[in-house]
Amino acid sequence: MRFKPKTLQDILEAIFKGAGSNAAEAEIIAGHLVDASLSGHDSHGPIRALAYIKAVKKNELIPNAQPTVLFSTDTIATLEGNHGYGQVIARAATDLGIEKAKKSGLAMITVRNAGHIGRLGAWAERAAAAGQATLTFVNAARPGGAQLAPFGGTDRRLNAGPICFGMPSAEGKPVVLDVSTASVAMGKIRLARNKKEKLREPCIVDGNGNLSDDPEALYGPPPGAVLPFGGHKGSGLCMFTDLFAGLLSGAGADYEGPPCEWYPINNMMVLHIDVGTFADFGAVSEQLGAYAAWVKKSPPQTPGGEVLMPGEYERLSREKRGAGLIEVDDTTWKQVMEAADLAGVPRETIDSLMGSAAA
Repeated sequence: MRFKPKTLQDILEAIFKGAGSNAAEAEIIAGHLVDASLSGHDSHGPIRALAYIKAVKKNELIPNAQPTVLFSTDTIATLEGNHGYGQVIARAATDLGIEKAKKSGLAMITVRNAGHIGRLGAWAERAAAAGQATLTFVNAARPGGAQLAPFGGTDRRLNAGPICFGMPSAEGKPVVLDVSTASVAMGKIRLARNKKEKLREPCIVDGNGNLSDDPEALYGPPPGAVLPFGGHKGSGLCMFTDLFAGLLSGAGADYEGPPCEWYPINNMMVLHIDVGTFADFGAVSEQLGAYAAWVKKSPPQTPGGEVLMPGEYERLSREKRGAGLIEVDDTTWKQVMEAADLAGVPRETIDSLMGSAAA
């Protein structure tokens, strides 16, 4: 099915409000999920709704919870997420980091016990709009989402290890690298499973120790594990998401105890750098533009292809999808409807919001 972005957002807002969120919170969460799909990352879009609502029903995720400042100075702060929606907690943490870095040039914010934070690039883009560069590390402490095998290993020991770097530009075109240290992001594996598609390469070690490109190999039985990208390099980076986001936030690392398929609690460490404090922002932006132009002039490997800077794919995707419709596969849509049922939203309400907007 295909939906206008506004229609899809209205449906998701109704679901989150049905599950207990106030209107402002529902708008933030739904807007983040729709923007993820507009950015070309359906793995962080409406497919997440059912897991969120299930977590709410199990009291693992608390609607309308706001972060508590546990410790704060002019340049650093630690926030307790109180098991609130990650999009709300991460937004508050980002705004606090922006505020502190504007005054001091640098700021570091750690967050613990927040719900799934979503697409990290959104927070890097928010900071970039304020002229700030960011370095972000995220983990999920046990009981957490251990899915990765360490380099040389075959079972689940590490979390997905999300990392994001952002660099602002005066032209409003920040450079944003938002990656998981897994060969394939967990959400993309779930999406491929919903679509009954194979992965782009064998990157899963199944429960018997064999490489596979079948998403089902991750789930088993027996359950498998995802390989980190780049061998020891990705494995080492993933460990630092635990060390920085987990240990420095006070939440802990993803080790010991039973892993689970998906758990909604994330922990985060973000370093904010106010670019204008260290150099002339206009000059830096000009140099960034020249640098990007130099990189993009490399002859493409694929005829008719294009070399893209980090974050450019998302901007191009927004331009394309924002002018049209967002496609939601049948399995994901059934999951969205299951979320609506769990949230107590009548099908008549969904039908009314859809109107003639779905195709």
